[in-house]
Amino acid sequence: MNPIAIFAATRWELQAVRRALATDRVATIAGIRCHIGQRGDRTYWLIQTGVGPAAAGTVAGRVLKAQAMSLVMSTGFACALVPAQVGDLIVGTAVSSVDGEGTWTMRDDRVLCDEAVRTGLLAVAQDVGLVARVGTVVSSGTVVWQAEEKRRLRRLTDATGLDMESAAVAAVAQEGGLPMAIVRTVSDLVDEDLPLDFNLFLRPTGWIKGMQALIGRPSSIEGLNRLRKQSRVAAGRLTEWFQRYAETDSESFRPSR
Repeated sequence: MNPIAIFAATRWELQAVRRALATDRVATIAGIRCHIGQRGDRTYWLIQTGVGPAAAGTVAGRVLKAQAMSLVMSTGFACALVPAQVGDLIVGTAVSSVDGEGTWTMRDDRVLCDEAVRTGLLAVAQDVGLVARVGTVVSSGTVVWQAEEKRRLRRLTDATGLDMESAAVAAVAQEGGLPMAIVRTVSDLVDEDLPLDFNLFLRPTGWIKGMQALIGRPSSIEGLNRLRKQSRVAAGRLTEWFQRYAETDSESFRPSR
C-alpha cells in the first residue's frame, strides 16, 4: 500500500498526531521535512505545512509531486460552525474556499472527500466514543475570530467546520488524482469570539502589532488561557482518534477510487 500523507498546519497539531503515530525516520522531500512511520502495511508521512492556504498549498504541492501517495489527509484543529463541544470530531464530506471577510463569497473550487475512507474515519470515532460532526468544511485565507463572522459564514455556506488549509491541500490532491480526507477536532465554537485578532500575527512585523493589541486588551489574557485549554482538549482528542486509527485494519480505509 502506498504511503498516506497527513498534513497539519502547526507543530502543536502535528505533535498531537505524532503522539499517536510513532515515526522512526525523517526525510526531506523537495525541501520539506517529513516524519515517516509504519504500522502493518500502512506507511504514514506526517508533514507540517504552516498556517494558511498559501503555505499549505505550497508544501502539499512539493511533497505530492515528489512522492507517490494513496491518500491525502488534512488534520488539526477547526472551528465548529454548528452546535458542538470542544474536542468533537469534524469529518469532511467536501471542502471549498471562502473569501472576503464581512462580505463572504464561496469560490468555485469544491473538492469531494472520499466516501469510503470517510466511513472508516467515522467508525474509528465511534470506537473511541468521540462525537463526530459530518459535513462540508470551508477554508478561509484569514483567521475568522469574531462570532458574528462565524455565524455569517454558517448562513452563507451551511458548512459544518472552518479551517484555513484543507481547501488548498484538497486542490493539490485533486490535481494529482488522489483521494482526500479531512478529520479535525473542534478547538473553538461558532458563538464565541477568539481573544484577539490573530491575523495581526500573520502579517509582516505582525508580532509587534499583535503584542500591542494584547497589551492594550488585558482581558485578552483570560481569553488566551481559555483558548489554550480548549486547544489542549482538541489535541488530546486528536491523539485519541489517531491512536485508534493506527490500530484499525488498513482495509477499512481503501479509497473508493
